Amino acid sequence: MTARDAVLEILAENLPGGAVRSAVEQLGKLAAQEFAVRALPFVGIEAYGTCRRLALYVTGVPTGPQAKVLAQIFPLLLGRLRFERCMTWEPSGFCFPRPVRGLVALHGERLVSFSAAGLRSCRVTQGQEALGPRPVKLASAERYFKTLEHASVLVKDAQRLESMRGALAAASRRMKLAIEAGEQELAGNLYLAEYPVPVVSGFSQEFLSLSPDLVRGALRELLFFPVTDQAGRLQPYFAAFRDGISKGQRNVEDGFRAALESRLKQLISSESKHT
Repeated sequence: MTARDAVLEILAENLPGGAVRSAVEQLGKLAAQEFAVRALPFVGIEAYGTCRRLALYVTGVPTGPQAKVLAQIFPLLLGRLRFERCMTWEPSGFCFPRPVRGLVALHGERLVSFSAAGLRSCRVTQGQEALGPRPVKLASAERYFKTLEHASVLVKDAQRLESMRGALAAASRRMKLAIEAGEQELAGNLYLAEYPVPVVSGFSQEFLSLSPDLVRGALRELLFFPVTDQAGRLQPYFAAFRDGISKGQRNVEDGFRAALESRLKQLISSESKHT
């Protein structure tokens, strides 16, 4: 008996990071349970999430009549996901943290057909949002990750994390300064972008009159990364991530800087009141 991979993708409006983490954990566990209950063999199950999509990828699912139960398993998985906060937006009352805009379900080249959240499953997803509406047709489950990568979407969490680390390291080398890339800040950025692109900017040197701990705290509140010299002294620069490469890079940089300086001004004002 031959086997093919299977993929289920839930495409949604921008999802809260906490909801993505929870859904990724649930999706893999629930899928393993449902495959076991239906005695449907498989080789491996992995779940992934971004700010716009959840993906379940199952390797080595046998072809033939037995695989027809995928059309039962996939909608059941959607219905069993639980969130602290969710909303309804369509007549069936399907509950999810944000409105679902698309469902992809494939087993090899074959469409796994079902309905959920007021939608029919299909083989068309979307690429990087920053590039504008861009339908992406999937030829097969096995081509899922590569096809989306070509559309500037890194679906796999570990791949995005590695890309972020590499981008910050490269920026650090260019600046000849150190970027403090803490695990907490990296984790906080992981579900904010599907194709993380670093933005390096500066802020007014006057804010270095604040204690380094206060400045670092302000940066980390915004999920920005502090920049230091080789001696560990804080510098008037920071790094952050935007989603994708598109026009308006300067606008993004200006927005990040304005948000940071607004927070630093609040800290200066607060300090002056206590002196």
